[in-house]
Amino acid sequence: MIVEAIQHFLTPSPREVKALGYVREAIAIEARFARCHDAWTDHLDKCKYHILAAANLLAPKSTIMIIGSGALHDVPMADLIDLEHALILVDIVHLPKIQKKYKKQIQLIEQDVTGWVRPLYHNNPYPETACRLPKADLVISLNILSQLPLNLLNYAEKNHIPLPNDFMKNITDSHLKLLKSVAPQSLIISDIERCYNRGGELLERESVFAEIDLPTPKDSWDWLIAPKGELDRDAYLIHHVACWLGE
Repeated sequence: MIVEAIQHFLTPSPREVKALGYVREAIAIEARFARCHDAWTDHLDKCKYHILAAANLLAPKSTIMIIGSGALHDVPMADLIDLEHALILVDIVHLPKIQKKYKKQIQLIEQDVTGWVRPLYHNNPYPETACRLPKADLVISLNILSQLPLNLLNYAEKNHIPLPNDFMKNITDSHLKLLKSVAPQSLIISDIERCYNRGGELLERESVFAEIDLPTPKDSWDWLIAPKGELDRDAYLIHHVACWLGE
């Protein structure tokens, strides 16, 4: 915890981004990756496979944008660089190790793609204007679609900021519109269902999206995101993940 606190202090980021927990979350995910690497391997390999497959369909010297790039554990960076496509990595925070490794060769954009972070920080229940990002040939929404509302909801609840009744759906719909505005082709990878288990018994099955305007997924798989011992001695959490490739 002390190491994570020091990392949080040393990671440069706007006040509102830190206040809403994004830097702390990015650091915590790194710690969880170190603990759960073996349990996550199949999911990470699936993500890399679908990203590389989509990249291989592009014309030479195309531009690929990855929104939710994070620490890149689920991105086949070496393969994408070998293909010589231009890469744009977008996230609300890029940790120092990513900045150090890729800043000179890859475009890194730190961007709140929801438009809600700064308004909520200033106690304003109205979003900013639409997010502006460069154009690309392929845009990838990587394990972020279901996560977009969470920090916003938590911060709004904690600070008693009212939100629209259809807030979560608006966030999701806005993200899908953003993808269409950025590139003619998109690849979306997201969890769609969460299953809480204890001692081999399913305790709760939770659908991530009440409504989502997406076709039948191209592929789906289970991600053991929290193996036994991570949440509880006997409990474990599985995310059912799906991916969509299309226009």
